[in-house]
Order: sequence, then C-alpha cells, then structure tokens
Amino acid sequence: MDDYIKIAKNGLWNNNQALVALLGLCPLLAVTNNVVNSIALGLATTFVLIASNTTISI
Repeated sequence: MDDYIKIAKNGLWNNNQALVALLGLCPLLAVTNNVVNSIALGLATTFVLIASNTTISI
C-alpha cells in the first residue's frame, strides 16, 4: 500500500507536467497590464506547450 501512496504523491506533486506548465504561466500573467493581453499570452503559451508535446509524442 505504501508503494501506491508513493506513486500517487510522485505523480501529483513531483512529476506533474500540468503543474509545471501552470507555474510557467504565472510570470506571463503577472507581467501584462490588462486582462486581454494576459489571456492572449496564456493562450499562446498553452498552444506552444500543446504543439511541442504533440510533436514529441508522435
């Protein structure tokens, strides 16, 4: 049972790519001065992350 807890903790905290991507967006959102720019930067970054992950996975 301890192995399952260790695997779950590792997957949720240590090796969570979604968390890393979300934390990577924080500086972009903080630098912009209005909501429209922050949404555009967030969407652009999300697109780049999805495209690069798709390219690597294929």
